[in-house]
Formats: sequence, structure tokens, C-alpha cells
Amino acid sequence: MKIDRFWMIQIVIIISLFALLIGSYLFSFGWFADKSTNLAATVAPAPVETAEIAPPAPAVTPVAASSKPPATCTLTGETLSSDTIRDSLSSSDAVRQASCLEFLQAESLAGDKGAELWLGQAHHQGWGVVKNLEEAASHYRQAASSDELSVQDSAQQWLQQLEQEQAASK
Repeated sequence: MKIDRFWMIQIVIIISLFALLIGSYLFSFGWFADKSTNLAATVAPAPVETAEIAPPAPAVTPVAASSKPPATCTLTGETLSSDTIRDSLSSSDAVRQASCLEFLQAESLAGDKGAELWLGQAHHQGWGVVKNLEEAASHYRQAASSDELSVQDSAQQWLQQLEQEQAASK
């Protein structure tokens, strides 16, 4: 049986459409998504009324730079997300808190406004640092200048809650 040119073109078109369909299916499940660790994508959730948090753990003495692992907010095998950042900052493990704070400060210096928001959270809640509402407000204001609306909105909400707390304590 001889396949003429018309049917060859039809077969190529069908195979191309099938490949496009499979590709779009895989793309919709994030198989081709960018896996960067931009903290702006991991925005701190809007404020929720919570019970008083325990005082922060004592400061950790610095370890020699050569034996120190890189600063991170994740445990081995975890991906960076708002949950892992919150878990690291609110952890009772002082080393984990210090590592996360160091990571966030480096990201903040690199211009990441999402990291600024998390640093504001740390100072607001007293996670790994002494609770300092003025410092928290400063970080919230810097995060509110973000180009990303989700970071901007969350920072403004946290700043508003912080100002309400300060007004209520006066």
C-alpha cells in the first residue's frame, strides 16, 4: 500500500497536535515551571490573631566560617515555601532560627522584598531576635515598596496590625 503525500501531511499534523496536547498537559502540572527560590513568591500570610508566643531562645555563638553550612530556611530535602520559612523562624531550635535569619538578611540585601516582609515578621513576633516593633515597622515599610502586589498588600496589612497594636498599648 502506497501512502501518498496528502496522508503523510495528515499524519504529521496529527502527531504535532498530539505533542502539543501532551506538552500543555505537562506544563499545567508544573513540570516545566521555573524552580527558582524567589522569596517574593513566598509571601507571609495576612495577620491572624494568635496567642502570645514564647520568648525567643538565647543567641547562638558563631561557628567558624569553614565548618558552617550555608544559611537556609529549609531542612534537608525541603523546598522553600512560606510554611518552611515560618516553621524555621518560629522554631524552638536557635540554630535553625539563626540560619533562617541570616538567609533572609542576605536575600534582603540582594533586594528581595519578600525577605523584608519575613524579617519584619521575625522582629514583630520576636522570632530569633528581640521583639522590636520599630524595626518590624521599618521592614514592613520596605516590603510595602515592592513591585509585587501580593508582597505589597501583605506588608501593608501587617504594618496596619502593628500600628493598631502600638496604639492599643499606649
